[in-house]
Amino acid sequence: MMSRDFSGKVAVVTGGASGIGAAVVRQFTLRGASVMIADVNHKGVEMVEELRMAGGHVAFHHTDVTDASQVREMVEEADGQFGGLDIVVNCAGIFPRGSLLDTTGDLWDRIMSVNLKGVFHVCQATVPKLMDRGGGSIINIGSLNAAGGAPNLLAYSASKGGVLTLTMNLAGALSTNHIRVNCVHPGWVLTEGEMEVQKAMGQSDDWIERAGSRLIRPEAVASSVLFLASDAADQITGQAITVDGGLSIWYP
Repeated sequence: MMSRDFSGKVAVVTGGASGIGAAVVRQFTLRGASVMIADVNHKGVEMVEELRMAGGHVAFHHTDVTDASQVREMVEEADGQFGGLDIVVNCAGIFPRGSLLDTTGDLWDRIMSVNLKGVFHVCQATVPKLMDRGGGSIINIGSLNAAGGAPNLLAYSASKGGVLTLTMNLAGALSTNHIRVNCVHPGWVLTEGEMEVQKAMGQSDDWIERAGSRLIRPEAVASSVLFLASDAADQITGQAITVDGGLSIWYP
């Protein structure tokens, strides 16, 4: 049977205050891991209070992943508070819509800075800590759009394509250090952020019902993240796992 006991393990989860990141944090803490939530969203403070009351070992650090110094401070705090680092999950990301003609240079730079440069900053800051532990696991959250993407997700799609390439590059570069690097490609996920985007686009209140099986829950993505972080996946690196409920099969 797969071991999903993370007692004694320490994880950093960026974007951990909402959406997929929050689901990942909850599942790790439920299974005994100590977790640092790194996010600009102060809902992370409320999560910490809730999870600590339930017996979880969790902390929050306000972290803008586009700022390398903030990322380093967060990693040092996680190391100092929990005594090391074993698992890194890069969930922080933004997904503003924009086609080729709609995307400004500033929007392009903002999306790349959060979605791609942010992953670079986190990996650069955490890899030495993973090396100190003799190895570990990095899981990056990509997207089905990494392979091309919808026309109105130009910059987002390009950023996630970069995340995939970064994942594969680091998997090869860090294999001798026993650090596994993998990517999870979610499909259309029902998160707070997606609900806000749909509302801004003028969707009626029944859009979730109309979307039907094309929508998946954040917990489905989190389960795959935990598998990749577990001992059951100790021979898996440089892989991209798609979690989309069949969306890519039925709606290519």
